[in-house]
Amino acid sequence: MNACFAEVDESKERYIVMKGSAGSGKSVDTAIHYILRLMSDKGRNLVCIRKSDITNRDSTYAELTGVVYRMFGDKAELYWNIKQSPLQLTCINGNQIIFRGVNDEKQREKLKSITFQKGKLTDVWIEEATEITQADFEIIDDRLRGELPEGQFYQIRCTFNPVNKNHWIKKAFFDTPGKNVFIHHSTYLDNTFIDEAYHQRMERRKE
Repeated sequence: MNACFAEVDESKERYIVMKGSAGSGKSVDTAIHYILRLMSDKGRNLVCIRKSDITNRDSTYAELTGVVYRMFGDKAELYWNIKQSPLQLTCINGNQIIFRGVNDEKQREKLKSITFQKGKLTDVWIEEATEITQADFEIIDDRLRGELPEGQFYQIRCTFNPVNKNHWIKKAFFDTPGKNVFIHHSTYLDNTFIDEAYHQRMERRKE
């Protein structure tokens, strides 16, 4: 894992806001973080959100399953039950990862009835968070409520590329950051795993 994400991965703030350029490694780190968290902390469950639910397959789902297979290879299914229809990952300890969209009212309503066989919804990963509206975010935020066992906490992690100055995310988190917000900024220079050709391409783009 990239060292620049160590502090954010340790944070227990409710809102983790990760702004990063393409190739910064923020999405890969997030996927690794959640696989490790759900394997080690029983009773946690994750929902991955994209504006359009079908885009989860090639983004959040692909990142998470990729991490599992890189970690465990052909023994992956000893630790995780991976389903494609519907998209779902279930850890051997009972923790689950599911995938949802907020593209219309029907999808938003489904968020209000999310339940898990074991534990509660404790974690939300909103990938490409700039795609969703503030109203979408508030519906998601409202799902994380109620008493949790001692030592557990609720957390929403937003990952996205830099936003324009008029976006609601800037106003809500960057202009007036609250006590429960951890803001993190990364660039391709923070990613020690990118290849030299990609690094040179990004340098040309910057110039």
